[in-house]
Amino acid sequence: MAKQFKTVGAARLFQLVACFVLLFGFFGFRDISVLNDTSHYYGFYYLKAHLLSYKTEPVTTFHLLDKFEYGFQILIHILVRYVSDNPYTIIIFSSLVITIGELWIIDKNAKSIAYACFYMLVASMFFSHYCIIRQTFALLLFYIAFGYLEQGKKVKYCILVLCASMFHISALFLLFLPIVVHIKPSKRHAAIAISTALVLAVFLFEILSLLGLRDHPYYQKAIQKGTLSMIGLVDLLFMCLFVALCLLAQKLNKALSMKPIYFWVFLTAFCVSLLAPVIYPISRINEYLWPFMIFQLLRYIEPAAMRQPYGQPSNKFNKLLRIIVIALFAIRLIGINTIRPEWLHIDDYKFYDFSKTHHTYNLYPLK
Repeated sequence: MAKQFKTVGAARLFQLVACFVLLFGFFGFRDISVLNDTSHYYGFYYLKAHLLSYKTEPVTTFHLLDKFEYGFQILIHILVRYVSDNPYTIIIFSSLVITIGELWIIDKNAKSIAYACFYMLVASMFFSHYCIIRQTFALLLFYIAFGYLEQGKKVKYCILVLCASMFHISALFLLFLPIVVHIKPSKRHAAIAISTALVLAVFLFEILSLLGLRDHPYYQKAIQKGTLSMIGLVDLLFMCLFVALCLLAQKLNKALSMKPIYFWVFLTAFCVSLLAPVIYPISRINEYLWPFMIFQLLRYIEPAAMRQPYGQPSNKFNKLLRIIVIALFAIRLIGINTIRPEWLHIDDYKFYDFSKTHHTYNLYPLK
């Protein structure tokens, strides 16, 4: 429908509004049974909203037993005290912020917002981002920080990443990027990074133990399992196929090599995936990197839809590559919803019933 508009600006505005309505409408008014973590955040907010002491104490109060990062605790405190004690507040507020943030970064990278949204949706990025609320708040700050890193403004980048870590501690890993982005991309450096990741994978339990993380739930669960994570192996296979498709698209389009920052984003994500079969939760680091990897792939296979195209719009191979990429994403999404339906809970989607006084599905933040 956007093609019916005579001006590019009007078409882009229509796409922005349409995508906003669809995304916010679908995720912002979902029932608490939709997406794995929705009920946990709802339950946490419910508990806090019903504590009189919580409403009277300073919003900067830190509760160690809450096990949530300080920035997120302050946010919840502000919402409970000054916005509403209705626990659905965190769901609709987070959905609004996430929708705006996602469309902002897409608009910054893509000419066709609808195209980019489609690929992000099929790649299950949106389902994941609206689920892991705390980490997605950190991701939105990383979206801004990444622009500063591209401009070489490392101090601003680090400040924003530190702020992001106040919502999800995993963001601290992103402080690694400014160290490596100025290293010249080469096969030798890639081989060193991959070899290092493989060595880390072999001795990961020993390393985490030395760091004092032996009692961490993820460590305990992985060590008790005694075998490699099957979902981690599948994640690694998917990463290998994705990287191979990017390299193939680059070669078929005879495109210039990707910028060093994107080289290291891809390589970092690949190395993290090598560790995922040992302790799968470590793959959550890649949630920060996947959007930029997808944008880079689209620059090859959907160049006309991107602001910085790398490929050739008329390349005869691009249509086939698009079909392969969409099929790969779709298979992954269907596989997750079939094998691990508890991750998404979208097979029985329904809207939140605001007329009900009580909602009891996983009301309290239990795993």
